[in-house]
Amino acid sequence: MGPRTVATRALRCAVILIRGSMVFARARFFSTVNRQRIARRWSCLMLAALGIRLDVRGWLPADRGPVGVLHVANHISWIDNLALAATFPLPAVAKQEVANWPLIGRFARGLGTIFIDRDRLRSLPGDVARVREVLRSGTGVLVTPEGTTWCGAGMGRFRPAMFQAAIDAGAAVGPIAIRYRTEDGGPTSAAAFVGPDSLVRSLRRVIATRGLVVELHSLPALPARTSTDRRALALLAEYSIAAIIEQSAPTGALHPIPVRARLVTADQTVPV
Repeated sequence: MGPRTVATRALRCAVILIRGSMVFARARFFSTVNRQRIARRWSCLMLAALGIRLDVRGWLPADRGPVGVLHVANHISWIDNLALAATFPLPAVAKQEVANWPLIGRFARGLGTIFIDRDRLRSLPGDVARVREVLRSGTGVLVTPEGTTWCGAGMGRFRPAMFQAAIDAGAAVGPIAIRYRTEDGGPTSAAAFVGPDSLVRSLRRVIATRGLVVELHSLPALPARTSTDRRALALLAEYSIAAIIEQSAPTGALHPIPVRARLVTADQTVPV
């Protein structure tokens, strides 16, 4: 990719970040519905500016219901958050440090992110209770139970703690599989954000990558009361996602449910 294209992408990203930061500074004055609409639109714009296509597969649940859905996904990159917000603009569980990230933290707070301190195990029951109450209010919550990012075709074990919130709230669990590929269908690690990688270095690598596609597979939900054991529930969700992640081909041919593929651009969003 030529330096002019890279520079153009970087400039567009900077403009969208700054404008988004200004909007989300006032997010507390917006209704929940308006915050979700803004988050979805902003995320789509960022993906387009980065040169990333979003390929959504599967059936998407409603934003709200009598009880929210606990959406759980594998974690590869900070781009995951943009892809998820473009499709599921819902509160997410994130580490406390994200709240202090420039611009990104303001965006996360605007979406109602539930920040947790992973180094304080004593606070975990309270964190689970907060997620439970959001689910009981009818709003879904996004969680990445691996607790860290992974690179390649593998994935980490799902930590079971947050699945207790779904059990206590009587909520369904919606597995979401995330994969990255190139336009020609080949695997790529360009989006991976692991180990000593810095956000700036990762951003530069992503901007310089041609034809990056993020696949988001919304898998059949595990109904409420599937299990009263959070470890068993976590394992079921993990296996559902692993079945997609470990496929060698990125097509929907082996998908266990009817596929609805959609490419999201700056002026097109996926209805939820």
